[in-house]
Amino acid sequence: MAAPTTRTPSSSSSPCRLLDLITVFDNLPLDFEQKHDPYYRLILAPDARAHGYIHPNTIARMPWPAALSVDHERRLAVVSAPPAGTSLSAHAGAAFQEAVDAAIDGGVFPTLGGMHSEHFLVPGARGPVRIERFAAPLFGIGTRGAHLTAYTTAADGRLGIWVARRSRSLHTYPGMLDSTVAGGVKAGDSPLDCILAESMEEASLPPSLVRSRARATGVITMANRNPRSELVHSEILYTYDLELSGEGDEVPRLGDDGEVEEFVLMGCQEVERRMLAGEFKTNVCAVMIDFLVRHGRITPEGEPDYVEICARLRRRLPVPTRSDV
Repeated sequence: MAAPTTRTPSSSSSPCRLLDLITVFDNLPLDFEQKHDPYYRLILAPDARAHGYIHPNTIARMPWPAALSVDHERRLAVVSAPPAGTSLSAHAGAAFQEAVDAAIDGGVFPTLGGMHSEHFLVPGARGPVRIERFAAPLFGIGTRGAHLTAYTTAADGRLGIWVARRSRSLHTYPGMLDSTVAGGVKAGDSPLDCILAESMEEASLPPSLVRSRARATGVITMANRNPRSELVHSEILYTYDLELSGEGDEVPRLGDDGEVEEFVLMGCQEVERRMLAGEFKTNVCAVMIDFLVRHGRITPEGEPDYVEICARLRRRLPVPTRSDV
C-alpha cells in the first residue's frame, strides 16, 4: 500500500556525485542522536532508549491517549510501563493504535490520508510492538523494507539490471525508476517473506524461483528528515540479489498489483546516469549504488568518494535495531 502523500523529485538541485545521491535521502546529521533538539525522544518504558524522535508540531496536535504522556521539560513522549499481567507488545501497541485511530478520525494529519495501513514492527523494542506504517514517521519510528535487484549477465560479462518504472497513478514517486522488487516488511513477515510476496505481485516471478535463487546481500541503513514536514525517520533496507537468464520465466513481467508500469533492462552506466539525472526514487539510489559496489562496477580506483560512500550506506542509526534484553 502506498503512502498517501505525493512526492516528486526536485529539479532545482540535481546531484552531481554518487555520494550526493545517498545524502539526498540520508540527510539527517550523523550526530542527531546527541543533538536532536527540538525533537522529543519517544520512550517505551521501562526502556530508556529513544525509539523515535517526534516533531513539536506533532506533539502539539496528536490526540494522546492516557498511556502515552508528554514531558515538555525533558522533551520526552513516554509510553507508560505495562501494568502487571500485560505485555509490552499489547500495552504499547494499544497506545499507538488509540492515538492513530483518534488522529485519523479527527483528520489531524494529512500524512495519514484519512486511512489505515498495514502494521510494521518498532525496530529494537523489547517485544513485537506494532504501529501502522503511515503513522510511523509521525513518531519518528524506523521502518524496515526489503529490495531485490534482479540482473542478467551477458556473454561478454556485462551486467544488465532489471529496473522497474513505478506506475504514474501511485501517490509516492509516480513514474520514477525503482528496484526490481521492493516493499515494506510487515509486522508478521520476515524480509524474505516480503521479497517472495512482492516478487510475485510486482514482477510475476514465482516464489519457487526466488526462494531458491535469491541471495541475501546485507542491509542498508539511512535516516531522513523530510524537508517539508520536518518529520524524521530511520530506514533499514534488507537487500537481495537475483541473477536471471533473461529468457522464459526468468524475465520480470508486470504483476497484478498495478504498481509497476514497465521493466527495463539497463546497463550499469545507464543506471548511474539516470540516477544522477534524478530519475530514480531517492532511497533506491542507495540500493543501486550498493549493488554496483558489490559487483565491482564502482571501485576505489574510479570513485574518489569510495570510502565515504561505503560508510554512508551503513550509517549508525539514532534508534536501536535490536532489543537490549
